[in-house]
Amino acid sequence: MRNKLLAALLGLIFGAQAHAVSVSLLKGDNFRDDLGYRKDKVTMTIENFSVWELGTVFFYYDITEPTTNDGNSADSGRRDAFSNQFFGGISPTFSLTKMTGKEWSAGALKDVSIRLEIENGSGASHFNGVSQNYNFQNYFYGLQYDIAVPGFDFVSLNTVIRDNPQDRGVGLQIGGFWQMTWDYGRWNRYKFTGFFATSPWDGDQDPDKTFLSKRGRYLTTQPQLLYDLGYGLWGKQNRVEVGVEYAYFLNRFQQKDKDEKVLQYMAKISF
Repeated sequence: MRNKLLAALLGLIFGAQAHAVSVSLLKGDNFRDDLGYRKDKVTMTIENFSVWELGTVFFYYDITEPTTNDGNSADSGRRDAFSNQFFGGISPTFSLTKMTGKEWSAGALKDVSIRLEIENGSGASHFNGVSQNYNFQNYFYGLQYDIAVPGFDFVSLNTVIRDNPQDRGVGLQIGGFWQMTWDYGRWNRYKFTGFFATSPWDGDQDPDKTFLSKRGRYLTTQPQLLYDLGYGLWGKQNRVEVGVEYAYFLNRFQQKDKDEKVLQYMAKISF
């Protein structure tokens, strides 16, 4: 059933009316060294945003250390020796305005959509001859709200149920995406974009946990400030961008007190 659902979601991407595909490389050197990778890390991010008849589809994937030789890392026995890690997901939205033919808008609220998402990750670490796997898959279902905010290209908020099959219950996640562009001419075009996701609990109905237990809370946000280098060089917008990303994680991977604050340099190519 899950494979059929994933195939259907991928079918939406390839049958979409418009696409925006990008590949980014990020480099940071202040990550935790107790979460399966070393402090300095290179990440490749692949993204695809598509528009289809009833909404949108967003597909993304992060590949940690895409050029690492897993065999060598497994034999070294060091804490910073690790296998490649993968994290990503696919998320379609279904616009209520497009499905019903009626406007779902009021004031700054421009549309409401049904939002679904499958998120998964896999990876492994090797330390003192011991291997550990970190594989997971989560499901999200809820609503997305497109909001008009002066000065922003777009702002979308969402409230979704977070269903982790390894937990006995479900959690609530609140998230959002945004983008703001400043264009002062061919050599002075900048973009501020990013996302956040947070939750007051993880869904595990452990009686020892309180509603706002720190063990269950998490916050992930990765704002980016980009300079449109390709526009200056070739006169084409949104093709080659360089800049920085600030990755902030409260309770990374929902692990208590595993916080990260990392400034990463990045380059992004869009097609």
